[in-house]
Amino acid sequence: VTGVSPNILLKDFRLDKARELMRKQPYSISQITFETGFTSPSYFTKCFKGKFGILPLSYLNLLQQ
Repeated sequence: VTGVSPNILLKDFRLDKARELMRKQPYSISQITFETGFTSPSYFTKCFKGKFGILPLSYLNLLQQ
């Protein structure tokens, strides 16, 4: 229906949820990683940068300004 594989759809959902968590409270990257179902902070960082074009830590820093 969406033209996207279930794995990509789930990963995108998790990344959107991670961005939402970052906006609500200043969680650490590790907390966000595991809270959204990723098992590796490095893989989470790679996926986040791939989707949003910015590293998660840089995104958090922008939110805190």
